[in-house]
Amino acid sequence: MRALVPVLAIALFVAACNTASPADERPSPGASLSPDSVMSPVPAAVCAPPDDAPPDVAPVFCADVAAMETARVLKIVDGDTLDVLLDGREERARVFGIDTPERGQPCFREASDRLEALAGSQVRLRPDARARDRYGRLLRYLYAPDGRSIDAAMIAGGFAHAWTDDGGLRDPLVALEARTAASRAGCLWQPGARSDLPVVGSRRRA
Repeated sequence: MRALVPVLAIALFVAACNTASPADERPSPGASLSPDSVMSPVPAAVCAPPDDAPPDVAPVFCADVAAMETARVLKIVDGDTLDVLLDGREERARVFGIDTPERGQPCFREASDRLEALAGSQVRLRPDARARDRYGRLLRYLYAPDGRSIDAAMIAGGFAHAWTDDGGLRDPLVALEARTAASRAGCLWQPGARSDLPVVGSRRRA
């Protein structure tokens, strides 16, 4: 009986070595993998203007963000103002191309919530005619990381008016607002919203 013990032990050891666990299975270098065994890469989002955007406003919806400033969003102050972390310093940034209602005016909350949704956690900042307003806030056109214009999205959604005093994108953004108003799209253009109320443009005049 004692003579059988080593034989049985060896047999069990050989059987264990020949039984591969699922965790130890690896495809050979030349083996092909089934489509289900690999994760398909997620394609990068591509910015594109709306299909119905006319030529005079289509270019404003997207831009190349490669040379723009990158900032982390810290806080949404209102529909056209946010606190960001830029180059290691905290800054208050004023969205150059738009005006949104003041606190207490119709659509204030809706505009603030929409900016928060569009901005997410990171934005791109594009400088233009003026670097800062008279309050020291950064003046920047605002973009999502994929190049979508947040200024244009706010206006097209009926959450913001176009800033009309200056700026390289003033004319297409004003044209976009006219189209949005004509279609009665969004909060600002609904009956009772009183979208003709003066908004924050006067705050930014130097």
